[in-house]
Amino acid sequence: MKKIKGWYMPDREKHFHLYLEKKNTNQYQPEVREQSLKLIKKNRVAIDIGANIGLWGRDLCNKFNHCHFFEPLAINIECLIKNLENYNNKTIHQFALSDNVGEAKLYYSPSAIGGSSLHKEEYQTEIEYVQTKKLDDFEFKNIDYIKIDVQNHEFEVLKGGAETLRNNDCLLCVESPRRNDEELETFKKIKKFLYSLGFKKEGYMGKEFFFTKV
Repeated sequence: MKKIKGWYMPDREKHFHLYLEKKNTNQYQPEVREQSLKLIKKNRVAIDIGANIGLWGRDLCNKFNHCHFFEPLAINIECLIKNLENYNNKTIHQFALSDNVGEAKLYYSPSAIGGSSLHKEEYQTEIEYVQTKKLDDFEFKNIDYIKIDVQNHEFEVLKGGAETLRNNDCLLCVESPRRNDEELETFKKIKKFLYSLGFKKEGYMGKEFFFTKV
């Protein structure tokens, strides 16, 4: 474990390391958080799915009464715990969220730990077996904000949280890139699914799309 710009991260991690050093900052994607947080109605409970090492975590803990962080990768969890050690209004869940319950292969690269996913990509050279759960299993209430960044597994996470989404009037910040036909098709599925649950697309910034209840 190393510490860069105030953040603990795995020793071999390069992506976040170089990003923070190059920009001479200690913030990652602050503009996306700022834009999405303008759309919240209350600040009771936030959920960060794909919390990684907690680069969104401190801002969320400062904004909401309680935050739930979901992260399955062991080397990330170690850093996530250290990075949020000063906050008492948090719960860290060491699971991957999906649309089923069981065990799955999590693919990752030690040098780019932000890209871990249940979907295999070429640069992901290592595998870790992780437990999967559904968001609905937790029966969360009073949710005002959900951020989902799980590298092409967002649709499955949303399907596993259908009842939660029906029962909470929350802002969704969902990563969904549109770089090719496959990603465009996934984005269309996400939109159709969320519209069926009473959400509308409120805006976007880069790869992140913001959805609110109609």
